[in-house]
Amino acid sequence: MIEARFGWALSGDALRVGLSASESHAPERSGAALGRVPAVVYLWGIQAPRPGQPFGAAATEAAGRICKGKRLRVAARSAGPEGRIAGSVVAEGKETSERQDVGRALIRLGLAWQDQRRPSSAQLRSLEQEARREEVGLWQQEAPTPPWAR
Repeated sequence: MIEARFGWALSGDALRVGLSASESHAPERSGAALGRVPAVVYLWGIQAPRPGQPFGAAATEAAGRICKGKRLRVAARSAGPEGRIAGSVVAEGKETSERQDVGRALIRLGLAWQDQRRPSSAQLRSLEQEARREEVGLWQQEAPTPPWAR
Protein backbone atom coordinates (compact mmCIF):
# COMPACT_ATOMS: atom_id res chain seq x y z
CA MET A 1 0.00 0.00 0.00
CA ILE A 2 1.41 3.35 -1.06
CA GLU A 3 0.37 6.62 0.55
CA ALA A 4 -0.12 9.49 -1.87
CA ARG A 5 -1.07 13.15 -1.72
CA PHE A 6 -3.82 14.16 -4.13
CA GLY A 7 -2.98 16.80 -6.72
CA TRP A 8 -5.88 16.88 -9.18
CA ALA A 9 -8.06 14.64 -11.32
CA LEU A 10 -6.83 14.41 -14.91
CA SER A 11 -10.01 12.52 -15.83
CA GLY A 12 -12.53 10.35 -14.02
CA ASP A 13 -10.09 7.45 -13.94
CA ALA A 14 -6.68 9.17 -13.74
CA LEU A 15 -5.34 11.08 -10.73
CA ARG A 16 -2.22 13.23 -10.47
CA VAL A 17 -0.66 12.49 -7.09
CA GLY A 18 2.54 13.01 -5.18
CA LEU A 19 4.24 9.93 -3.79
CA SER A 20 6.66 10.16 -0.92
CA ALA A 21 10.18 9.81 -2.31
CA SER A 22 10.83 6.76 -0.13
CA GLU A 23 7.80 4.93 -1.56
CA SER A 24 8.51 5.85 -5.17
CA HIS A 25 11.84 3.98 -5.20
CA ALA A 26 13.07 6.60 -7.65
CA PRO A 27 15.32 9.06 -5.80
CA GLU A 28 16.78 10.27 -9.08
CA ARG A 29 13.46 11.66 -10.31
CA SER A 30 12.72 15.36 -10.00
CA GLY A 31 10.79 16.28 -6.90
CA ALA A 32 12.53 13.72 -4.72
CA ALA A 33 14.40 16.46 -2.89
CA LEU A 34 11.06 17.91 -1.84
CA GLY A 35 9.91 14.57 -0.46
CA ARG A 36 7.23 14.08 -3.13
CA VAL A 37 7.54 12.53 -6.57
CA PRO A 38 4.80 13.22 -9.13
CA ALA A 39 2.89 10.22 -10.47
CA VAL A 40 -0.33 9.41 -12.29
CA VAL A 41 -2.57 6.71 -10.87
CA TYR A 42 -5.00 5.05 -13.26
CA LEU A 43 -7.92 3.57 -11.36
CA TRP A 44 -7.84 -0.19 -11.76
CA GLY A 45 -10.91 -1.94 -13.10
CA ILE A 46 -12.80 1.11 -14.36
CA GLN A 47 -13.03 3.32 -17.42
CA ALA A 48 -14.57 6.78 -17.12
CA PRO A 49 -15.91 8.88 -19.98
CA ARG A 50 -13.17 10.98 -21.55
CA PRO A 51 -13.27 14.77 -21.41
CA GLY A 52 -15.53 15.81 -24.26
CA GLN A 53 -17.73 12.72 -23.93
CA PRO A 54 -21.08 13.02 -22.16
CA PHE A 55 -20.46 12.86 -18.39
CA GLY A 56 -16.67 13.19 -18.90
CA ALA A 57 -16.50 16.49 -17.01
CA ALA A 58 -18.83 15.16 -14.30
CA ALA A 59 -16.61 12.09 -13.82
CA THR A 60 -13.48 14.26 -13.54
CA GLU A 61 -15.17 16.60 -11.06
CA ALA A 62 -16.48 13.68 -8.97
CA ALA A 63 -13.04 12.04 -8.79
CA GLY A 64 -11.59 15.35 -7.60
CA ARG A 65 -14.35 15.87 -5.05
CA ILE A 66 -13.93 12.34 -3.62
CA CYS A 67 -10.15 12.76 -3.26
CA LYS A 68 -9.73 16.42 -2.30
CA GLY A 69 -8.38 16.91 1.20
CA LYS A 70 -8.13 13.16 1.80
CA ARG A 71 -5.20 10.85 2.39
CA LEU A 72 -4.96 8.43 -0.54
CA ARG A 73 -3.88 4.84 -0.20
CA VAL A 74 -2.93 3.19 -3.47
CA ALA A 75 -2.83 -0.59 -3.91
CA ALA A 76 -0.66 -0.72 -7.02
CA ARG A 77 -1.32 -3.58 -9.43
CA SER A 78 1.22 -2.47 -12.01
CA ALA A 79 3.66 0.36 -12.59
CA GLY A 80 4.84 1.78 -15.87
CA PRO A 81 7.30 4.38 -17.04
CA GLU A 82 7.30 8.00 -15.89
CA GLY A 83 5.39 7.42 -12.66
CA ARG A 84 2.35 5.71 -14.17
CA ILE A 85 0.63 3.37 -11.75
CA ALA A 86 -2.51 1.26 -12.19
CA GLY A 87 -4.18 0.44 -8.91
CA SER A 88 -7.08 0.71 -6.56
CA VAL A 89 -7.30 3.96 -4.60
CA VAL A 90 -8.96 4.48 -1.23
CA ALA A 91 -9.57 8.06 -0.06
CA GLU A 92 -9.47 8.34 3.73
CA GLY A 93 -10.67 11.27 5.79
CA LYS A 94 -7.81 12.88 7.69
CA GLU A 95 -9.93 13.64 10.75
CA THR A 96 -12.51 10.85 10.45
CA SER A 97 -12.57 7.14 9.81
CA GLU A 98 -14.34 7.71 6.48
CA ARG A 99 -12.93 5.47 3.73
CA GLN A 100 -14.09 5.38 0.12
CA ASP A 101 -12.80 3.33 -2.80
CA VAL A 102 -12.64 5.91 -5.60
CA GLY A 103 -13.29 3.53 -8.52
CA ARG A 104 -16.27 1.88 -6.82
CA ALA A 105 -17.71 5.28 -5.90
CA LEU A 106 -17.51 6.47 -9.53
CA ILE A 107 -19.26 3.33 -10.79
CA ARG A 108 -21.93 3.67 -8.08
CA LEU A 109 -22.53 7.28 -9.21
CA GLY A 110 -22.93 6.10 -12.81
CA LEU A 111 -19.79 7.95 -13.89
CA ALA A 112 -17.70 4.98 -15.02
CA TRP A 113 -17.89 1.51 -16.53
CA GLN A 114 -16.21 -1.53 -15.12
CA ASP A 115 -13.36 -2.10 -17.57
CA GLN A 116 -14.48 -4.85 -19.94
CA ARG A 117 -11.13 -4.96 -21.75
CA ARG A 118 -9.22 -6.33 -18.77
CA PRO A 119 -9.93 -8.57 -15.80
CA SER A 120 -12.26 -6.85 -13.37
CA SER A 121 -13.99 -7.74 -10.13
CA ALA A 122 -17.44 -9.17 -9.52
CA GLN A 123 -18.09 -6.27 -7.14
CA LEU A 124 -17.41 -3.69 -9.87
CA ARG A 125 -19.70 -5.55 -12.27
CA SER A 126 -22.42 -5.69 -9.62
CA LEU A 127 -22.11 -1.95 -8.87
CA GLU A 128 -22.36 -1.15 -12.58
CA GLN A 129 -25.50 -3.29 -12.95
CA GLU A 130 -27.05 -1.47 -9.98
CA ALA A 131 -26.24 1.96 -11.49
CA ARG A 132 -27.73 0.83 -14.82
CA ARG A 133 -30.95 -0.33 -13.13
CA GLU A 134 -31.24 2.95 -11.23
CA GLU A 135 -30.37 4.94 -14.40
CA VAL A 136 -27.91 7.21 -12.60
CA GLY A 137 -25.22 9.27 -14.31
CA LEU A 138 -24.31 8.13 -17.80
CA TRP A 139 -26.96 5.41 -17.61
CA GLN A 140 -29.57 8.12 -18.16
CA GLN A 141 -28.49 8.06 -21.82
CA GLU A 142 -30.10 5.63 -24.22
CA ALA A 143 -26.81 4.18 -25.45
CA PRO A 144 -23.75 5.47 -23.55
CA THR A 145 -20.52 5.00 -25.52
CA PRO A 146 -17.61 3.62 -23.48
CA PRO A 147 -14.23 5.26 -24.12
CA TRP A 148 -12.73 2.07 -25.58
CA ALA A 149 -15.41 2.07 -28.32
CA ARG A 150 -14.41 5.53 -29.64
